Amino acid sequence: MTGMFSRFKKDPFAFLCRAFNKLVVAPFKYRVKGNYDAERYWKDRFTRYGLSLKGVGDEGISDAENDTMYQKAGRSFLSLCRQRRVDFPTARILEIGCGNGFYANLLAEQGVRHYVGIDITDVFFPELRRRHPSFQFSRLDITSDGLRGEFDLILMIDVIEHITSDTGLQAAFDNVKNCLAQNGIFLVAPVPEKGKRSLFYVRFWSLSEIMRHFTDFDVVASVPFRYNRMLAVRKP
Repeated sequence: MTGMFSRFKKDPFAFLCRAFNKLVVAPFKYRVKGNYDAERYWKDRFTRYGLSLKGVGDEGISDAENDTMYQKAGRSFLSLCRQRRVDFPTARILEIGCGNGFYANLLAEQGVRHYVGIDITDVFFPELRRRHPSFQFSRLDITSDGLRGEFDLILMIDVIEHITSDTGLQAAFDNVKNCLAQNGIFLVAPVPEKGKRSLFYVRFWSLSEIMRHFTDFDVVASVPFRYNRMLAVRKP
């Protein structure tokens, strides 16, 4: 609540416009049969903001604030990977929801050579392919399309909360389990203590809700990530 009040106080008109759009306009435009048209929503949003972190991050804060938030998240991600002794140059890595390439850029800096990034929209793919010609980028809906390949590390960061249905989450996790190599790590965030529905395109899934899908997996790490946690499970 404190964060919302500070945003309102900083720019009341912009705050109210965003609230009206998220609570009234966008649900009317994108909601379909109790879910939402994720491909259309994210294509429109990415097109509106371009490579700005507002497109993949928080629309209600500045680019500088988003950058600070993402840099901190990136450090948490790399720390967890090092804790699990991920060998970046040899690891086969899949990123679910590669967005504007923040983590692709980060992984490239670590010497990653085997990377596949998937996203529900291909808005950023021309630029990402220009930046990383050896990486693969594919348009795919993890909640409905089949996924192929075998990966040592699969990351789903700032994506899970935008899967709003139980069937969508089941399909996404089935894809993950089918493609994760033995002893491979699946890393997911954010993971709150309690699950809840929020905006029409946001549903937070709790640790217990997630782990129901990974009963045969080992929890190997859980570290702070923004206001929640980042979870890592290993396929035995």
